[in-house]
Amino acid sequence: MSFSKAAFAAFSISAFCLLYSFSFVAIVTLLSTNKEITA
Repeated sequence: MSFSKAAFAAFSISAFCLLYSFSFVAIVTLLSTNKEITA
């Protein structure tokens, strides 16, 4: 039981970090494309 809890915690943390980094890259890409369009 404790092992599954630890595995679930590690999975959720890694998934959260992956989602956060993906959204950060998407926002940076969106901003750069908007700058190119407006410039």
